[in-house]
Order: sequence, then structure tokens, then C-alpha cells
Amino acid sequence: MATTDPWSTSFTWRIDHFSKLPSGDPVRSDCFEAGTCTWRLRAHPNGSSAAQGTHLSVYLEVQDAMWEPSATYKFTVVNQHDTGSSTSKFNREIPCWGRRKLIELPALRDVAAGWLVDDKLVLRVDVTVKHEDRFKLDAGVPCDVALKLPCGVEVPAVGLFLQAASPFFRAALEDVKGSALIPVDGSFGAWAYILMDLYPLHDPPALTWGSVYTLLPVAHKYNFTKLLARLMAFVKDNSKALTHNLMFNRRYVIRWLALAERLQMDELRKQVLGKVRSMTKEELQKAFFVQVSSGAKKRNAIRKAMEELSQELRDELLTTAAFAAGH
Repeated sequence: MATTDPWSTSFTWRIDHFSKLPSGDPVRSDCFEAGTCTWRLRAHPNGSSAAQGTHLSVYLEVQDAMWEPSATYKFTVVNQHDTGSSTSKFNREIPCWGRRKLIELPALRDVAAGWLVDDKLVLRVDVTVKHEDRFKLDAGVPCDVALKLPCGVEVPAVGLFLQAASPFFRAALEDVKGSALIPVDGSFGAWAYILMDLYPLHDPPALTWGSVYTLLPVAHKYNFTKLLARLMAFVKDNSKALTHNLMFNRRYVIRWLALAERLQMDELRKQVLGKVRSMTKEELQKAFFVQVSSGAKKRNAIRKAMEELSQELRDELLTTAAFAAGH
């Protein structure tokens, strides 16, 4: 995955045992970042809608976004088939765009054509978030600090603004003279939002549950006290909306529980547990388990997320009647 430009990303997805995938069910990739958003790919091995039974269908889905992005994207069946670029606007009503007729199924399955090697399909998507949708990180004064993110991107920042907002940066920059390079945790999206929040020239986008999930760990770790208070107020004021959010993103239930426990946010923990207790057997299966066709990586991710929970919280989940009925 590219790290030199946070607004552009190339993501490669290898789908093993392609011919053995359930023909009627879509498969989904791991998530990846481009711009300030989290994305993933969705493929229909036997086609979707009008292309069912005739073509491979592939779509780009926005998962977590702090605003409604426009993005240019291009799908490629690696070493074989390039679809050309498309540009689409992603929002709550239409969170995914793609190619219903990416390639005809008979051609894809032709062994002599070499599209599938060892029954493995390799797809690549190139995503670029449009310029006009980029966060404006102009502080109005020269930047003297670079924040080095885990992805390798260095984000310019103004030390005085960081020091005024965070005791962590007050201590880190206290004796620094001249420019400084500070390694930090967190995504580009989280830091772009935080810097916009600090700088007086621009207002950051309105908070959403997706942005709150992304921002909370960073605001907590680096002690951005005002932002943290605003995030926690959002959780309290929008607790009723959390139920719908978890219904829409059932696979993220464990992530929210782990986050609430790690940051000791009792209100969020209470809301998520309330949702878990009300879920049906089918909903719980989708929330806590991943289909075999999704691969070992996702199943391991679910197990790892469960391990982040305390024994007390895991016991509480396991004794929930609906949850127990799913076993």
C-alpha cells in the first residue's frame, strides 16, 4: 500500500479458492485507508443484479468517513484486465460504487486465459480522494513540527497549537528548538481532523460515529482535553443513534466494546451491551463470527478483538441468552 501520498492508495486483494466461493454471496476484503476515510472492496463471484450469472461484479465501499468524499478509483485484475477510471460521490445513501460487469465469467474461468492462477483471483484498486474534498490543513503560520504516522506519512503541524491543546505535546516540545519530528500513533484521518480542530482558519467537519471511533483513541492517548470532552459529549447526546449504528455495522460491535473498555467509557459500554442483549441469533452470528469464505485473517481478527475484552465482559457476553443461543 502506498504511503507517500495519504490521499492516494493502491490496495491489492488476493481471493483464494475463487471457484469454491458460494455463488450467491458477496465476499469482502480487509479495510484500507485513502484520504481520511476507511474503505474496502466487495466482490460478487457470480455477479450482482443484472450481471448475475454473466459477470464478476466488484465494488468500492466507504466504511468510516468524516465527510462525504468524492473519489476516483480504478479496478484491475492484476496483470490482465484494466477497467479505466471512474469518479463517484460516496455518502450514507450510496456508500459504494463499482463495476457490475467487470469481466465476463466464462472468460474469467477460462484456465488457458490465465485470469485465475491456482484458483486465486488478484484484484487491485487505485483510489484517489478528489482535491476539493481534502482537509485544509493551512494553519496560517509556518509549520515547525512534523508528525510521523505509522503509515510513513509526515504531517506538518504548528508546535504552539499542539502545545496549547495537549499536555503531552507541551512536555514533548518544551525544550525543542527549531523543527521537530515526532512519531505518533493514529491514522491520517484522525490527525487531519485534530489539526483542523486546532487551527483557527477552518472548522472541522461535523462529528459522526465513524469519526468518533477514529478520534477517541488518539485524543485519549495524547490528551487533547477539549476534543476528548466533545467526543464524550457526542457519545452521551447521541446514544440512541448508536443502536442504529450497530445494527448497520454489526461486525464492529466487538470493536466498540473493546474501545469503550480500553478508554473506560461506561456510557458507551452500557449502550453497546444493551444492543448486544437485544440482537437475534442471526444478528449475533454476523456480529461475532465471520463466514468461513471470508478467510482465516478475518476470523483471527474477531478472535483478537474478543481477547481485548476483559474476562468479566466476555463472561457477560457469553451469558447473554441470545448470544448463548447462537452456539
